[in-house]
Amino acid sequence: MELFELLRDSSIGILDLTKADCVSLASEICHTLNKLTKLYFRGNFTGRCDLKLPASLQCISLQNVKCSLEWLCSLLITLSSLDHPVECELWDVVLQPCEEAHGDECHIHTSIHTSDLRSEMLLRDLSNIEILVKNSSMELFEILRDSRIGILYLRTADCVSLASEILHTLNKLTKQAVFEGDLYGSM
Repeated sequence: MELFELLRDSSIGILDLTKADCVSLASEICHTLNKLTKLYFRGNFTGRCDLKLPASLQCISLQNVKCSLEWLCSLLITLSSLDHPVECELWDVVLQPCEEAHGDECHIHTSIHTSDLRSEMLLRDLSNIEILVKNSSMELFEILRDSRIGILYLRTADCVSLASEILHTLNKLTKQAVFEGDLYGSM
């Protein structure tokens, strides 16, 4: 914590946090980094994402992240509170099954709480969030179903195939999904 306190109110532009513990410690000072434009996360995340982000943030990149549905929904809710466009890169994001995220306590209470968070996310205007997806799963796209995201970039043919089930539900999509890579035979 002492290291992060040294960074409080500094003019750091990029912060790369390689473990969930670092993210937890940095959450106390992140909002004070008024020049922070890019934030990288790696690690395993459960529970609710309680980050306070600086207004200067332009991109958050999740790389090799394993997280709960609750954590991802709350991150998107947090990003929706920023009053400007922001990129959310989802590189190799794996959603944890409820049992892994909460152990044996994965029962009705957890499902209701997660359902409430997803409902809250669906009410939010996510049109300022530009989501970039690479190496994903159907569960991730199901979270985005019926949401109000503005831009969706799909980096692989597998992502295109998975997203095809929910694209028609994204009624705030202002920019058609951009497909990169070899799409031959994927449609």
